[in-house]
Amino acid sequence: MGGMLTKPVMSAVNESYGNPIFRVGSSCVNGYRESMEDAHLVFMKPHWGFFGVFDGHVNGECSQYVAEEFEALLQTLTPPVSDERLKEIALAIDKKFIDAKRTGGSTGTFFFAEKMNDTIQLTVGNVGDSRVLACKDGVCVSLTTDHKPTLIRERRRIETCGGYVDNARVNGSLAVSRAFGDIDYKGNATGDQLNQPVIALPDVTHCELAFAGPDFALLACDGVFEGNFSNEEVIDFVKAKLGTVQDPTTVAQMVCEEAITRGSKDNISCVIVMFENRPGFAGEAVPKRYVPGPFSLPHNQDFQKAYFAMAKVTGLSPDQALEMRYDHVQASGEAFAENEATFFKDGPPKELSGIERTRWFGAQLRAPEGNRRDSMEAMARFQHLQGMGIPFHIIQELLADAGRGPQGGAKRL
Repeated sequence: MGGMLTKPVMSAVNESYGNPIFRVGSSCVNGYRESMEDAHLVFMKPHWGFFGVFDGHVNGECSQYVAEEFEALLQTLTPPVSDERLKEIALAIDKKFIDAKRTGGSTGTFFFAEKMNDTIQLTVGNVGDSRVLACKDGVCVSLTTDHKPTLIRERRRIETCGGYVDNARVNGSLAVSRAFGDIDYKGNATGDQLNQPVIALPDVTHCELAFAGPDFALLACDGVFEGNFSNEEVIDFVKAKLGTVQDPTTVAQMVCEEAITRGSKDNISCVIVMFENRPGFAGEAVPKRYVPGPFSLPHNQDFQKAYFAMAKVTGLSPDQALEMRYDHVQASGEAFAENEATFFKDGPPKELSGIERTRWFGAQLRAPEGNRRDSMEAMARFQHLQGMGIPFHIIQELLADAGRGPQGGAKRL
């Protein structure tokens, strides 16, 4: 995992999916981490689907790799898939990543869902400490068990192959005993994938759920549960929200936000899978949608990097992300965070539109923090030059030249 921010990046990237048997919503929120390292996969066919959440550590390479490898395999795979075949697939993906000498690691939790008459049959695989929960007849059913080094069976395996457990971590460092990647924990000379301190062998479980009823399944990274948010509380939270909101994508975002409210300091990813055909929801996946969170630390480079990385996932530039945030607050009637109010001031001049309006937000971003006290004077000059009919990009150049001074050094406007 990366470092920690002092305030969370609450921007969300949301997606919606549907076909005649599935209605699915996903949401990812960066949270307090300096980068987003999660990935997820939704793959649907007319009578079955595959869903997965992959929680990276060290970097986001392994989680993305595993998701892409599963997706490639699914192009030619047809359920039912046996437990042994699912285990073979996971181990093969892990071996390919390790053989490539790539760095990083990832947990992975995933399931096949097949429609059989009026039921949905789940085949669930789990590597690490992300989780799959089901709501069956209104009750929470946990379909995965976290692979922690402190579990007796995991500790025994780790110690048998030459590793050790210290401070509840493999070799005093890794907090999970099973993961994709993590090459540093897979150096046992035997070469046996299952004779290593950390392995990618999934546990496989099964569950039968009702089709076209209140049953649903949820996949989430461990960040959802890291704070004070138990499995049962998550399912109860989702049930209550679906009773009023009904859109699983919106509810998935609510889960992410609630997890941070309850103390999680991690990346957050949540996928909610409902088993029903609702008119207006079936069809192609809705493109990734960016929901801008508070720009809470305008002058913190680490916060900026994480904030704009979330926007980039949906193809937005930093200027566009800031404009979207400003417009979101104006339209929703929300209040700006304290630092945001100072950053955005009174907003862009009313007469600006299009690309020139977007560039105004970028100019705010690039203005040195030390010159903020001169902002009113700079804005007055900006409006004066604009009143003379000078194009926006020329005004930017004039103000930039004035800021550099005759020798290229900074000076007050």
